[in-house]
Amino acid sequence: MALPQALENYRKQYRKIKLFQDISSVLHWDSEVMMPEEGREYRSSQIAAVAELTHEWMTDKSFLEQIQSAKQAVNDLPESERKVWNRELEILMEEKEKADKLPSEFVSEFAKLTNLAHAEWAEAKKEKNFKLFSKRLEELVQLSKKQADYLGYTTEPYDALLDSYEKGAKANQIQSLFLDLKNSLIPIVAKAPRFESPFQKPISVAKQTKFCNRLPAILGLTTKESRLDISNHPFSTSLGKGDKRITTRYSETDPLSSIFGVLHETGHSLYESGLSKMPNWPTPLTEYLSLGIHESQSRLWENQVGRSLPFWEFMYPILLEDFELTEVELPFQKLFNYINSTEKSKIRVEADQVTYNLHIILRFEIERDLINGKIKVNDLPEIWNHKMKESFGLNVENDAEGVLQDIHWSMGAFGYFPTYTLGNIFSAQFFKKFTEEFPDSHNKFSANGDFSDLLNWLRKHIHSKGKMVTIENLIQEATGEPANAKYLISYLEDKVKEVSVTN
Repeated sequence: MALPQALENYRKQYRKIKLFQDISSVLHWDSEVMMPEEGREYRSSQIAAVAELTHEWMTDKSFLEQIQSAKQAVNDLPESERKVWNRELEILMEEKEKADKLPSEFVSEFAKLTNLAHAEWAEAKKEKNFKLFSKRLEELVQLSKKQADYLGYTTEPYDALLDSYEKGAKANQIQSLFLDLKNSLIPIVAKAPRFESPFQKPISVAKQTKFCNRLPAILGLTTKESRLDISNHPFSTSLGKGDKRITTRYSETDPLSSIFGVLHETGHSLYESGLSKMPNWPTPLTEYLSLGIHESQSRLWENQVGRSLPFWEFMYPILLEDFELTEVELPFQKLFNYINSTEKSKIRVEADQVTYNLHIILRFEIERDLINGKIKVNDLPEIWNHKMKESFGLNVENDAEGVLQDIHWSMGAFGYFPTYTLGNIFSAQFFKKFTEEFPDSHNKFSANGDFSDLLNWLRKHIHSKGKMVTIENLIQEATGEPANAKYLISYLEDKVKEVSVTN
């Protein structure tokens, strides 16, 4: 049955906006992976022009008229179809109202500045010198504060930015959650064992690449719809239907860094792949629900799967073959213990799953105070180093392993960091429910690397939902209860016991 013309017109305009947003993603991906260094300034202008154009289309009066006509047309549809359409238009209006609050010139300036900032951050990190980035970061902080003012907030500016990544989240609620989590993590960290690296010699990038290239397809993301490249900071992005890009970085002395980077980013891309399989893609309902849900997918594949015994029982012989090692050179038990070792470290992306959330709490506290005007940009290295000493007992030797280690602030992504820990909480709860429904899944994992039951469960309960439901309803429907951090704590406690027993 053909759609009413008003609905066709509205979706045509929406898909035009989506198309150009994906074009912007191509420009961003290329600037991180392929673009020559001297192309940065002109590329930033290209990205800014596309951002301004799509923002103007979103906020144009004619688009609002199309949406209003679509709302009227929905009333003439059969009752069974109205619910989905009403939800779609509701989500779109929320996005449009947020876009309407941001002037086009601000959107263009923000897009251009963040693209320029990335290159300056990368250079500052390379030189281990925060001062090379501080001026640009100050501009980003001021723009982010202005963004918060445009969007509006009740309690504090940081709430407005946090809401962009996790709708409805409030900083004071996050603070309370993180404090309880921190108190639960401290005794786990204290008793968690530490194991030395079993790698006796460097592993070449070529050997690691061979192994890492296998991982996405094993988890369910085929080479026909994805590719793996190298970047300064691992990331994944969707460039459109059937086109998911993953990056990682390599260390010859720590090959697990690239492996877990790929597992993490594959989780993100599997979610995006699932969303693009929803009916009528693309619509406002086929977008990801929140960054916390997005991170739950990456952290689940990285940790609950990627650090599990069944996973490595299957992957171990493949790793030995690709790395050209023998069992004597890399004993299985030493490898598995090291994968699940707990050690206080300075670098977030290399942190183990037990201490990882402490890194997120540190960043949340700093960026919240920064946006709320309680601390200054120039004071960040000192504040960072103090908190690292306080939380981990570690001395930061330079800015590259301190305040410059993450890409997020160069992207203007203030409010993003808390979603990592929310993702950890959600992922543990999702995986617990899955294993209850598929108690034999570990045998399929270890015997032949069959992860289809898990991927299909995620497709059914998470990926196929898009924005059809709220965050709270998604978790409730998938697991039978509201979000609860107890599953993450229980998982980490069991993991510590597992490696302690096998040691």
